[in-house]
Amino acid sequence: MNKEGADGAPSKNLWFLNGELCKPVHLSRAAGMLTIWNINREERMLVPLAEWKKKRKRAYNRADAAKILGMHRKSVSRNIEKGIFPPITGATKGGVPTFRYKSYYSEDDIKEIRNIQANRHMGRPRKDGLITNNQTPTALEMAVSMGDATQLYTKDAYGNFIPVYNETVR
Repeated sequence: MNKEGADGAPSKNLWFLNGELCKPVHLSRAAGMLTIWNINREERMLVPLAEWKKKRKRAYNRADAAKILGMHRKSVSRNIEKGIFPPITGATKGGVPTFRYKSYYSEDDIKEIRNIQANRHMGRPRKDGLITNNQTPTALEMAVSMGDATQLYTKDAYGNFIPVYNETVR
């Protein structure tokens, strides 16, 4: 069996709803209501199913977020400590990351981090002051790795892969 979040996949049991980490507990399709456990507030909540499906965001642990962003997980931690990246949400009351408890990023946080990384220069500074960053994935590549889009590549005569087709799933 695969562990939770293996292969860059989001957690199947934990989601973000309105910026707070939640876990679905019970679904009543007849009533159109979902009972969730809000981990950050430590309380049970009743949410309309339509609102849940519209507003929920996937939760990714630090290692999976790093894989999507094309970074090492320790680089993500270092950038959080430096204040470059937004703080990660802990699976504790108040959302504070704590030892022995997992911490998660929402898909909006990952997109924000990608935009931060895309505007940072990598390597030795250029004389003209322009930003050179070939390591950060494009927005489409990130959407593909998160499962929000599909991308088809073709190989040219020189062995380079060229994107020829993309489709947004959502």
